Amino acid sequence: MLTNVTVWAWIGAIGMLAGTVPSLWLWYRRPSEAKYYATLAGVTGIAAVAYTVMGLGVGNVPTPGGALPAARYADWLLTTPLLIAYLALLVRADRATIATLIAVDVVVIAGGVVAVATAGTVSWAAFAVASLAYLGLVYGLLVKLPRSAAARADRVRAVFYTLRNITVVLWTLYPVVWLLAPTGFGLLTPATEMLVFVYLDFVSKVGFAIVAVAGADAVAYVENDAARGTDAETGRSPAGVESAD
Repeated sequence: MLTNVTVWAWIGAIGMLAGTVPSLWLWYRRPSEAKYYATLAGVTGIAAVAYTVMGLGVGNVPTPGGALPAARYADWLLTTPLLIAYLALLVRADRATIATLIAVDVVVIAGGVVAVATAGTVSWAAFAVASLAYLGLVYGLLVKLPRSAAARADRVRAVFYTLRNITVVLWTLYPVVWLLAPTGFGLLTPATEMLVFVYLDFVSKVGFAIVAVAGADAVAYVENDAARGTDAETGRSPAGVESAD
């Protein structure tokens, strides 16, 4: 059983490492757009380190609720804000919106940590808090960020909506796995839990990065808008002249 968990962890590490290469390449080739590709490389690079730690069999913290896979939750605590940041950068969302979304995301992850580290009523209460916070996060991704996307070019909106949809659909599956895994009702074995999390992480991170890299031309539109000084909400320049997408 432990062998299977380890194997899946190493598969995750190799997959994440391979998924980092395209982002690093564009980071090197397009230094003026470095913040976008550094963000993507950070997502898969951090995940690669986390899975390596899990593959080595370290990072599990004994708690009243059982072993807490600290590397996994540290990965999510660092990478999910980066994914949100990339979406926000793509549509030039304002700082207040970005800060709010990331703060809510941290509440979601923190609630998950408490839910794993505790047992009984406290664990389920923490899971409920994390779930409510997640609903707020989904609202931000489905409603708040699209308001900024409305002022962007068609190509930017197309890439944004594809990435946003990948994120919302896959992130919604994580609490389902939590419920089915030993942390919840125990319907999945630890090995199966690791397999499913590797799959979800791979698609939500490497898949996200691949789509973003394939849509690299959208970043050029965003940077051109920024160079013209167009407003992220209205699509107008400071002088009130409509920007040309």
